[in-house]
Amino acid sequence: MNTRQNVLFILLLMVIIGSGWFLDDRRGGLQDISISRTGPDSFVSGMHLDVMDASGQLRYRVTADTMTHYPHKEELELQRPLIDLQQHNGNSWHITAETGVTTDTGDLIRLLGNVDIRRSGVSGPLQVLTRDLLVRPEQAYATTDSAATITAPGHRVDSVGLEADLNNNTLELRSRVRGTINAAG
Repeated sequence: MNTRQNVLFILLLMVIIGSGWFLDDRRGGLQDISISRTGPDSFVSGMHLDVMDASGQLRYRVTADTMTHYPHKEELELQRPLIDLQQHNGNSWHITAETGVTTDTGDLIRLLGNVDIRRSGVSGPLQVLTRDLLVRPEQAYATTDSAATITAPGHRVDSVGLEADLNNNTLELRSRVRGTINAAG
C-alpha cells in the first residue's frame, strides 16, 4: 500500500471507531429491556371476537374490557367478559362475569367470580346467578359446581351445581334442589 492509501485507510478506520463511540454515547440513556418469563407478552383493550357458523351466521361473540396473554401458561385473562350465544331457535344467551381465563384456542372459557346468565328470545326470559362457570362456546355448554339460583317469571329454583345445554334450553340441576312456583307471577 502506498502512503495515500494508508492515510485513507487510517481515516476510514477513525470514522468507523468515532461513529461507534458517537452512537454508543447517544444510546447511553437507554437501558436493556428484559421480558419476564412469567409475565404477559400482549394486552388488548376492548377485545371483540365474533365466531360464525358454516352459513356465515353469528354463532357466538366474546367481548371483554381487556385481554392479557400469558405465553408461559398459554392462557388469556379476560376482565369483565361477556359471551353472547345465538341459537337458531330464536333464543340468545348472555353470560357475564367479573373475570375469565381461556386457552389460546378459546375452546374452553373459565368464568370466575360472580356469573350472570340471561336468556332472551322466543322461550321467554330466564336468569341464572352462580359462580365459577366453565363454558364451551362451540357446544353452547356450561357447567358449575357452585350454588345456582334460576329465576323466570313465576319461578325460582335453587341448586348446587348445574349443567346447561344452551342449544336445547336444558338445565340439569345436580343437588340440593329447592323451588318455588308462584302461579300469579
